[in-house]
Amino acid sequence: MSLATVGCLAWTARRAQGADRRWRLLIELTLVPLVFALAWHISWQVEHGSAHATRLPRSAEAFLLIVALALAGVLTFPTDPLDAADRRVGEGRAGRRWYAITVLDSVVAVGSVVLVVWPTLLAPLVQARHLDSGALVNSVGSVVGFLLLVAGVLLLATFRRPRSGLALALLGAGLGAMMLYSAINLILTVQGSSSISPTMDVLAVASWLLILLACLVPVPSSAASVRRRDPRILWLQAALPYLALGVVGGLAIGELIADGAVGRVETYGLLGLLFVVVIRQMAMLGENTRLLVSVRASQQELHHQAFHDPLTGLANRALFADRMEQALAFRDGRPFALVFCDLDDFKRVNDTLGHDIGDELLRITAARLRSAVRSEDTVARLGGDEFALLVEGGHDDPETVGTRLAATIRAPCLLAGRSRPVGASLGLVMADPARHPVADSLLRDADLAMYAAKRQGKGGLVVYRPDLSTPESAPQIRAHLDQALRGDDPDSVLGVHYLPVVDLRSSRTVGLDAAPCWSRPRTGQFSSESLYRLADEAGLSLPLLDVVLRQTCRDLAARGARPADAPAFVTVPMNRDLEQTPVAGIVDLLVDHDLPPRAIILTLTGTCGQPDLTAAGPILRRLAARGVRLALDGVGGEASIFAAWQALPIEIIRLDRSLTRAGDASARERTALVRDAILAAAARLDLIVIATHLGEPAQARELAAAGCHLGTGPLYGPPHPMNEVPAAVDLGEAAGARTRDWRQPVGIGRGGGGPM
Repeated sequence: MSLATVGCLAWTARRAQGADRRWRLLIELTLVPLVFALAWHISWQVEHGSAHATRLPRSAEAFLLIVALALAGVLTFPTDPLDAADRRVGEGRAGRRWYAITVLDSVVAVGSVVLVVWPTLLAPLVQARHLDSGALVNSVGSVVGFLLLVAGVLLLATFRRPRSGLALALLGAGLGAMMLYSAINLILTVQGSSSISPTMDVLAVASWLLILLACLVPVPSSAASVRRRDPRILWLQAALPYLALGVVGGLAIGELIADGAVGRVETYGLLGLLFVVVIRQMAMLGENTRLLVSVRASQQELHHQAFHDPLTGLANRALFADRMEQALAFRDGRPFALVFCDLDDFKRVNDTLGHDIGDELLRITAARLRSAVRSEDTVARLGGDEFALLVEGGHDDPETVGTRLAATIRAPCLLAGRSRPVGASLGLVMADPARHPVADSLLRDADLAMYAAKRQGKGGLVVYRPDLSTPESAPQIRAHLDQALRGDDPDSVLGVHYLPVVDLRSSRTVGLDAAPCWSRPRTGQFSSESLYRLADEAGLSLPLLDVVLRQTCRDLAARGARPADAPAFVTVPMNRDLEQTPVAGIVDLLVDHDLPPRAIILTLTGTCGQPDLTAAGPILRRLAARGVRLALDGVGGEASIFAAWQALPIEIIRLDRSLTRAGDASARERTALVRDAILAAAARLDLIVIATHLGEPAQARELAAAGCHLGTGPLYGPPHPMNEVPAAVDLGEAAGARTRDWRQPVGIGRGGGGPM
C-alpha cells in the first residue's frame, strides 16, 4: 500500500499544474523514508517473529529531519482566502509571511499538547522503565512530526478555503492515522511490549489508503468562490497561540503549587514556546504594518478617485462643484469666471475612429487646458466631452483667457497617425453675486453661453449675456426636439419640405432634396442645416432620419403617378453601423407605401475624415442590390475622400459648396481646375453629378458648360411642401442634347457593381 501511494503521488503530480503539483511532490518526498522504514520493519519481523521493534531505522530518523518539508507540502495544498480582501494572501511576500505565521502557530499548538501530555502520561512511565533515550526521542519525534502535519491541515482548513475539501480531508485523515499509529507505537515502546496487535497493521494500511485516495481526488485549478470572513475566525486566528500558551502556563503554575517546582522539560518547553510566540508576534506586527500601509494607500486612492476623473486626471464634477461653492462663499470682492467647454463633433470621432482614439483626444484636450491656465485655477471634466474651468482672480480679462483657451484647444493634434483639427465651443460667464448665489446657476449660465457658441457655427467663444437665458435656451431646445420626434410636443410642427433638383440645361425639376424643418411658437423656424446640427449634438440623428424617411414616403405616395420620375434625396449619416437603423428597413417602407425602390436616393453624408465603410458598407450594398440608389455627398470638400466610390455602388455624387460658389479671382482658377478634374473622373466612371448651394445663374451656366448634370440650391427657391413642387418632366424629350436619362439604371464603372 505504501508503494502504491508513493507511485500514485508521482503519477498524479506529472499530470497536475502549479500548487496542485507542488503539494503532491513534497508529500511524496516526505513519504519515501517511511517506505524504507516499513521495509526495515518487515525484515525485523521476519528475523524476530512478531516481536516489537525496540529501535527505529535510520530512514525513520530521516523522516524526522524532513518534517519541515512535509509541513510545506501540506501548506502548499491549493486554497483560496476566506475574504475577498485577502486575495493577495498566498502570493509573493504576503504569502511567505502567512505561511511562516501558520508554521509558528502549528509549533505552538503541538508544543503545548506535548507539554500537557508529558508530565501527566509519559514522564511517569519513562522514569519507571528507564528506557533508552535515543529510542524514546525517535518515537516521540515521530508522533510530534505527524502531529505538526495534522495541525497544519486543521489550520489550513480553518483559516483558508480549500479548492477540494475532500482531498484535504482525506490527506488530513491519512496523516492523523499515521500519527495515531506512531502514538500507539510510542506507548508500546514505553511499556516494553514485545508484540504488535493486528489492529495496528490495519491502521497502518488505512493511513496509506487514505493518502492514496487523497491524491486521486481531482483538485480544481480555478479559484473557489470568495465570501466574507466571519470575524470570529479572525479573532480565533489571532488568539490561538496565546490560548495554547495559556493552557501550558496554567499547568506549570499548578505543578509549581503542588510540587514546589517545575520540571526541567516543562521549563525549557515553556521558554521555547514563549520564544516562538515572540517571533510570531513580530511577524504579525510586520503583517499588520503592511495592512495599515495598504489601507492608507487605498484610502488615498479612493479619495483621489472620488474627486478626479480616471481618464484625464482632472477634477470631476463633485470636486469642481465644491471649488465653485468655495469661490462663491469666499470671493471677498475678487472677480472670477467660469468657462464651459464642449468638443465639437466628438461623437463622430468615437463613431469613425473608435473610442480609444476618442479617449486619447480627451486626454490631449485635458493636457492643453491644464497648460493654458495657472496652477491655482481649477480644470475639470464634467463628463463625456464636457470640460469646465474656474478662473479666479489675477486675470485682467477673462474673455482674453477664454479666447486663448479656444485657440489652444483648436490646434491640430495627432490622432490615428494623422494630424487632425480639434473643434471646441466655449461659453464664459463672470460670477455675479446677485445672479449667482449658488454654483448651479453659474454653471447653467456658462452652459447657455456654450450652446450659443454652437448655434453660431461651433468653434467659437460666447460670453454670457442675459438675453441668452430664455425658456427656450439650448438645453430646453434639445428636450423639445426629443419630444417632437416622439410626437409628444403639441406645440411643435415637424415636417419635411423639398428643394427642387433641376437639370442645369433645361431648368426642369427632376428630383427633390428632402429638407426636414421644425418650428415652435417661441423659437421660430429651424432650417434643415441647423436642425441636423442640433439633432447631432443631442444624439437624435437616427430618430430624425426615421421621421424624414417615413414622411418622404408618405409625401411621394400622396403625389401620385410615377414617383420615380422625381426621386427624393434623403440625407443618411454614414459614420456608424447602419444595420440597426431606419436605413435597414427602407425597402420595406417603400413597399408599404407602394413605391418603387428608385423613388428614394440615399445621400451618404458624414463621410468626411474616416467613414466607417466596413460597418456601413454591407447594408448599403444590399439596399443597392434591391434597387435603392446611393449618392455621395460633399465630394470635393476639405476632408472628403474617394474611398466610398470604390467600396460602394455609388451612382450619384454631390459637389461640395466649395466647388460651386463663386470665390475671389485668385482662388477661382484653382477651384475650377479641381472641379473639372472631379467632373472628368465622374464622366469616366459614368456617375451623375449634382452641384449644391447654387445661388446665381452664372454659376449654373458655368457648371453646365463644364459637364455637371444637375443642380440645387437657393437659386431655385426655398424648400416647399411636396404639393407645391412642380412635377418632373421627361428629360429625354425636354433636352435632346442629353445622351441618356439620368434616372435609368446604369453601369457604375469602378464605383459600382453593375446595373442598379
